[in-house]
Amino acid sequence: MTEANLQSAALTGNRVVVFSDLDGALLDHDGYSFEAAKPALAALAKHGIPIVAISSKTLHELEAIAPEIGLSEAMIAENGAVIKFSDGMIDRAVSRVAIWEVLDTLSEDLRSSMQCFCDMETEEISDLTGLDNTSAARAAMREATEPFLWHGDEAGLEMIGAKLALKDLQIVQGGRFFHIVPPRDKAAAMKIMLAQFEEQPESWALGDGPNDLGMLLAAKRGALIANPHLDTRSLLPDDHCLYLSSREGAAGWCDAIAVFLEG
Repeated sequence: MTEANLQSAALTGNRVVVFSDLDGALLDHDGYSFEAAKPALAALAKHGIPIVAISSKTLHELEAIAPEIGLSEAMIAENGAVIKFSDGMIDRAVSRVAIWEVLDTLSEDLRSSMQCFCDMETEEISDLTGLDNTSAARAAMREATEPFLWHGDEAGLEMIGAKLALKDLQIVQGGRFFHIVPPRDKAAAMKIMLAQFEEQPESWALGDGPNDLGMLLAAKRGALIANPHLDTRSLLPDDHCLYLSSREGAAGWCDAIAVFLEG
């Protein structure tokens, strides 16, 4: 769909809120560019449709990039664990310290197979993510989750998961990292955010990773953006009604919004 067609696309008449993952969806995996999504961003702005970031990124990261992209001041960080409402109030599902307390109980073999953000210097996070040092420092400012790379086997990961479950914590896989998170996922956080509206809006959700699937399936309209790193589509139920993009990253995001705007 051309930019002109995007701008003139018809809506269903319902109030709409877009919930979007960032890395690998609205932002390209490599370079974090949203250039290809700009026509869709402009169309949403024209129609007065807000975009709520719902990401594994920290609140500090989201607040830094939201104005440039045109995202709502309301946002959901750390895979749903941290919610910032439009009035500035912040809801954290758990303290990051509670996660560290579990990590401290792991055997040396298990713990040494984890490369957590809390173990890394800013420069290491920068090298792994491609972020500059300022952005990497913001990424390290977790409040309720702990991202990590896993260098062990599946059995070891399951053992850590069992330990975490005793404290009502779990492991989810994102597009690049594993994340230790509380039970409140993106779908639950989206539901909490939608409940703040006096009149329930229609929800559109877009993402590319396994940790996005619950949100995509719970939304009125969902789009799974093609992921070059993971075969997320193989995890979908047979009866899903999601839009599946053929293009990756911001380009696929733009395609999905174009389809949704067509009604």
